Amino acid sequence: MRPAPRALPVAARAISALGFLVAAAVPLAASTALAQNPEPWTQVRADALRAHVQFLADDLLEGRAAGSKGFDTAAAYVVAQFRQIGLKPAGDGDSYLQSVPLLEATAVLPGSAAQLVRNDDTVRFSYGNDFLPGADYFTTNAALTAPLVFAGFGIEAPELNYNDLDKIDLTGRIAVIFDGAPARFAHNERAYYSSTVGKVATLVRRGAIGLITIDTREGDASYPWEQRVAASWMPQMRWLGSDGQPVDAFPELKARFRFSQGAAARLFEGAATDLDQALDAAAAGTPQGFDLPGSMTLSATTGLRRTQSANVIGMLEGSDPVLKRELVVVSAHLDHLGRGAPVNGDSIYNGAHDNASGVGILLETARALTAGGARPKRSIVFAAVTAEERGELGSDYFAHHPTVARSRIVANLNIDMPLLVGPMLDFVALGAEHSTLGPIARRAASAEGYVLSPDNMPEEVNFIRSDQFSFVRQGIPSLYVIGGYKSRFRDTDVEAQLQEYLKNHYHQPSDDGSLPLHYPTAAAFTRMHVRMALEVADARERPRWNRRDFFADKFGRPRAGAAESRP
Repeated sequence: MRPAPRALPVAARAISALGFLVAAAVPLAASTALAQNPEPWTQVRADALRAHVQFLADDLLEGRAAGSKGFDTAAAYVVAQFRQIGLKPAGDGDSYLQSVPLLEATAVLPGSAAQLVRNDDTVRFSYGNDFLPGADYFTTNAALTAPLVFAGFGIEAPELNYNDLDKIDLTGRIAVIFDGAPARFAHNERAYYSSTVGKVATLVRRGAIGLITIDTREGDASYPWEQRVAASWMPQMRWLGSDGQPVDAFPELKARFRFSQGAAARLFEGAATDLDQALDAAAAGTPQGFDLPGSMTLSATTGLRRTQSANVIGMLEGSDPVLKRELVVVSAHLDHLGRGAPVNGDSIYNGAHDNASGVGILLETARALTAGGARPKRSIVFAAVTAEERGELGSDYFAHHPTVARSRIVANLNIDMPLLVGPMLDFVALGAEHSTLGPIARRAASAEGYVLSPDNMPEEVNFIRSDQFSFVRQGIPSLYVIGGYKSRFRDTDVEAQLQEYLKNHYHQPSDDGSLPLHYPTAAAFTRMHVRMALEVADARERPRWNRRDFFADKFGRPRAGAAESRP
């Protein structure tokens, strides 16, 4: 761990941050009482944002892993803030907490093996160098022997005239697929079809009983094999359904592995197409699928642990007697990676940008609304959700088991790792083109002196990689705003700072309070969210999907069967 910037012990630094927020509330309340309905966005305080991030990213919380004591401390902190702000409890019963039952699965690397038998020749692969085993959610010891079939990206997309699977038989076989989706797909379609859960559901429906995933050249360049190995210590999770079984775990798949490109090349030896040719076809967006010679034996050991975590949910009740029954959800994930493999002697993955900053913005958005005396017509729900780092589990659980009536959730505004590293001129509103939330975001940004730029990294398919996608899949228009890449000042290269963070600090212990976070920009970003939340809450009509929008066509109608626990 890095030495503290001041000669204060860890606990003292954390208490200092908390003390600032408590002390600041008293004069604020007094000044608010004297003011005559100040505009809520004028109440945002950059120093409060700094204090939230300082506390939540402190070593005391040990990286806030879902299911850990550090996360519970963070959740208690958010509960205290919600209570002080005056939000109504909107969790289970009369609580701010919604319990989320989880199954944690940890792949035991030395307990795994992979070997290929072809023409009386056996090729044995080594874990770490050649492959990484996936966790199994149903047994601690899994073993599978089956023939192989290459299935391209593993995608069926009839509306795009694309199908990797129409000429192959997956029944009883191990599917070998590329991660991601073709670059020639439009970015919305590429995001949707890159989803691992969607791919696995398709492969299982077609009869696959095992899965080996390989990176494309593009994927390997953005996330090299060495980084995957370094991150392989992280447990995987699923939330548990009412029957006690893990959701989206697919028991039909008896083994899931990831192979390096070097090892994967051995699987294609003797096939009609070698790996390089298959990678070329993938880059061109050409559907492909064919048998691979030989039989593969995969075995893995998994450590299983049932645990639980919590979403923290509070509500600012609306003022309109009818519209207050409709809800705008503002979300941010509270968890990070916890303790893990040491890097330069530091084993705490603090998650300052990811996502202490987002939770701080959520808290200050809620406080500014109440401090400004806002009386929105619709109710606004603030949700600090758990287990995003394990696959958007907390938000997905809330979407399937809402503590409020799901049919009355009209929009989601999600805040996740906005990366406000410098004095920016722009923000990026992911999802703006899908619904009437787009113009609202543009007006809010403009009011704060910012412009909205297009996503300059569409290949990262970020719209499906955070909690807003849990709401999108339930047919709820959603927006995810992040920092831009244009600087207000010539002597500051914001884009270079962003790339430096993504290369050296994302999901690393170094994502701590010592990294640059430009709090004046963070305050403007928060004011933008205050404006957006108010406009959505006060609008005559609820947000709606744009006509013929891709995600509207896929998810525009809420899924049947999701629970609604409150009227």
